[in-house]
Amino acid sequence: MKKDFLTKIAKIAIVLTVLFNVSCSNDDDNDETQYIGPFNGSVDSVENIYTPETVQALNNLDFTIYTGNTPPSVEGTFEVSPMMLINSTVPGDVIPTFFPNYVFTLTNQNNNDLTIDFEGQHLDGSQQDSGDGTYISGQGNNFTVYLNLTSLIGQYPAQTAFVISGQKTTEGIANLQIAALMVDNGGNIEDEYIPNNTGRVLVDFDELAEEIEIVNETSRATSNGKSLFKK
Repeated sequence: MKKDFLTKIAKIAIVLTVLFNVSCSNDDDNDETQYIGPFNGSVDSVENIYTPETVQALNNLDFTIYTGNTPPSVEGTFEVSPMMLINSTVPGDVIPTFFPNYVFTLTNQNNNDLTIDFEGQHLDGSQQDSGDGTYISGQGNNFTVYLNLTSLIGQYPAQTAFVISGQKTTEGIANLQIAALMVDNGGNIEDEYIPNNTGRVLVDFDELAEEIEIVNETSRATSNGKSLFKK
């Protein structure tokens, strides 16, 4: 009788040990699939900047992401003119639609930690964007810049995600793509912004965002339409 009881206890202990090991193994597997290290230009580290859902939203918009840890030097000021919408998840958007010309400046690129600073605006002054300590990936002439921005239309700012991809050339950025995703429109108090979790992909119509030293006043005067995050 005592022997049977001890046998049952031993069997229960074995089962509990197996269950414990399986549980630990599953935890280890989960840890291996969740990257928590510094940005290194990989897709995993991009998901660490944003979320897997944001990266999937970029994929759903057919946006090109260039991974890698040896991006080209892209410091400078560039003008996207004319700026054209090619894909969108914003209700009511019509493709193609032209947006106001956009100028952005990239500075303080550091390829050791893959960071870069950004400032941009529509030439008609309808939207201003700023972000510091954002990231860059790529290799060869291909690059992608990842930004968490504060965007301003009217009086109330919104939190947005802004991604720029292209190929650096001596004249500027070829085959430029810009993804503009709304993260948090702050309740959209003035009814200015696109809905949360929607976004747009835009390109330079002539396939080259030229590097410039000063803003062309003719471009500023002829710029019209609505801004990237305006509904």
